[in-house]
Amino acid sequence: MKRKTLILLCDNYPLSAREFFIDDEMRVIASRFEKVVIYTASTGSGENLNRYVPDNAEIVSFSRTKLEVGKLKSIFRIFSPMFIAELFFAMKKLSVKYWFAAFKIMYVEIHRATNLKKELLQLCANSKLSMGDCVFYSYWHDYKALALAMLRHKYACACVARSHGWDNFADRHNPPYLPFKGYTIENLSQTFTISQKGKSCFEDFLNRNLDGRITVSRLGKFNERPVRFDKIGKQVLICSCSDIIGYKRVDKIIDVISLLKIPDVKWVHIGDDKLRSEIEHYAAEKLKKSQYEFLGMIPNSSILDYYSENYVDLFVNLSTLEGLPVSIMEAMSAGIPVVATDVGGTSEIVNSSNGFLVDADFDVADVASIIDDYLVKTEDIHREYRRNAYKFWLENYEAGKNYDILGNHLLSVK
Repeated sequence: MKRKTLILLCDNYPLSAREFFIDDEMRVIASRFEKVVIYTASTGSGENLNRYVPDNAEIVSFSRTKLEVGKLKSIFRIFSPMFIAELFFAMKKLSVKYWFAAFKIMYVEIHRATNLKKELLQLCANSKLSMGDCVFYSYWHDYKALALAMLRHKYACACVARSHGWDNFADRHNPPYLPFKGYTIENLSQTFTISQKGKSCFEDFLNRNLDGRITVSRLGKFNERPVRFDKIGKQVLICSCSDIIGYKRVDKIIDVISLLKIPDVKWVHIGDDKLRSEIEHYAAEKLKKSQYEFLGMIPNSSILDYYSENYVDLFVNLSTLEGLPVSIMEAMSAGIPVVATDVGGTSEIVNSSNGFLVDADFDVADVASIIDDYLVKTEDIHREYRRNAYKFWLENYEAGKNYDILGNHLLSVK
C-alpha cells in the first residue's frame, strides 16, 4: 500500500551537511509514498555534499525569519485554553524563578508553530495536496511538531514527529523545561523517540504513562563495506567523530590520548565547527604532530570508507549530552568497539561486550587506563569485541530493518 504524499519537516536536509542521518531513512521510507515534499529551513545549495535525495522528492524551503514576524499579533493566544493549561503545568513543574522565562519560551514557541501551521496550509493549497492523502512528519520534536499537533487538532490529518536529544531531555535546558509537550504528544498521531530513555524521559517529565502515544523507533545506518576483524601492523588508531563544540568535549579526548601508555598511538577526529581552531591548538600543545589528525567535515560515505579501509582499534565519544549517537552506530557497523560516556540513550547501544561505558563526570586518567587495559589484551579478545560490536549493530541499528518498521508505522497512522 502507498500513501500519496509524505511532507517531511526538517532544518537542514538535504541542503547542508547537517542532518546527514536522514539520508538512510529516506532511502527506505520514500518508496512508500507517491511523492515526498521535503520542507526544510535550510538556505544552502546542497552542492557537492553527496546527499541522498529520493527521485520522487520535491524540496521546498521555508524561512525561519518569516516565522518570527508579527509576534505582537499572537498576544491573544496567551488566553487560549492550551496556553493557560501549559502555563499552569510550567508553574507547577518549575520553581518561581523560572516562571517568567518559561512564559517567554511558551510565547515564542506557540507563535512560531502558529505561523508554520499557516505556511503548511498554504503549501498544501499551492501544491494542490489533499490533507487527507498526506502524512506530515516533523523530524524534530520542537515548534514544528507543535505546529503539526495544532494542524491535526483542527483538521484530523495524519501527523507524527521524532524526538532525539535536545528536543527530548528537559534537563539540557535552562530552565529545565520543554514547552507544550503534553499537548503535542496528545494531539499528534504518534511520537517516535529514538531511544527507550527518551520515551521514559517524556513520561517522567509529564508524570504519566504514554504507551500508545509514543513508539520507540531507533535510527540506523547502512553499511555493506568489508569489516576488519584482524589487525595488520603495530600502530594503534583511535577515532572520534562529532561537531567540535563545547559539550562534545573533544579536548577531553586529547587529554586521554596524552595519558596513554601504549606506544605508537594515532588519534583521528572527523568533524568540524566553531571550536576547531582552538582544539587544534590544544592538540598541538598536548600531543606530538604524528599523534593526531583532523579530517574535518567529510561526506558520510567517506567516514564509512575510512573505517573500512583502516583498522580502527577504538572509537571514543566523551560528550556530556547525547540522544543516541549515530556516530556510534557507524563505528559499530564497521566492527569498532566504543568507549563512551553514559549519557542519553548511549547505554542502549554500548555495553560490556562491545565497548566501555564511563561516567559523564569521568576522570581522564581512568578513561586512559580503560583504553590502555583494552589495547594490551590479546588479539582474540579484540576480535571478540569487534564481532560483538558488528553483531549488535546488525541486530539493532541496521537501517534497512529499522526504517522498514518506521515505514510501516507511517503508512498506518491516522
